[in-house]
Amino acid sequence: MYTLYTFFLMAFTALFVIVNPIGNVMVFLSLTEDKGFDEKKRIAKKTAIFGSLVLLIFAIFGDFILSFFQITVDSLRVIGGILILAIAMDMMYGRKPGAKHTPEEVKESGEREDISFFPLAVPMLAGPGAITTAIVLMKTAESIPFKVIVLISIILTFFITGILFRMSGQIHRVLGVTGGMVITRLMGLILGAIAVQFITKGLWEIFWALQQSGVG
Repeated sequence: MYTLYTFFLMAFTALFVIVNPIGNVMVFLSLTEDKGFDEKKRIAKKTAIFGSLVLLIFAIFGDFILSFFQITVDSLRVIGGILILAIAMDMMYGRKPGAKHTPEEVKESGEREDISFFPLAVPMLAGPGAITTAIVLMKTAESIPFKVIVLISIILTFFITGILFRMSGQIHRVLGVTGGMVITRLMGLILGAIAVQFITKGLWEIFWALQQSGVG
């Protein structure tokens, strides 16, 4: 059983780590290298807004989506945990998570006037792993206050993301490539632990439901 405080820490940590704004600072810099300072600030702000809106929409309407496709939250926990674990492994080994964006998407972004929605907000920040995490967290929330905590965690994550992207130049100068990779690997470790928790809880609930129904 979570308290509001512990649930907030878990939800915010899970969302912040999988969105990984610190690790994505380098991607932001590379995609905006030909932009002026004011233009980078504008893109950072719009990216944070778009990313938060996407996750908020999936968090709020995730229950309807699951019901429409007749998917249980425990099934989503398991497959979502596996997806998040794959992303975490990529982070720990210093690889760019393939589930977030492809070279083709990055190349296409260079031909676009505004890259704040694609590929920055989606799928770089609000990718499949982040969307799955938001839906699972909302289904895990036991009451309205806990659900509000998830929404606040999403907004706070992208508020911080917007600030970090606005300060991307300074962050790069302070951390460098090595510092950024160290932080990304540490976040990958935390994210992997969260993914394992999702998987084990989902499998246990599925097993318990089968036992209760007399199957197995």
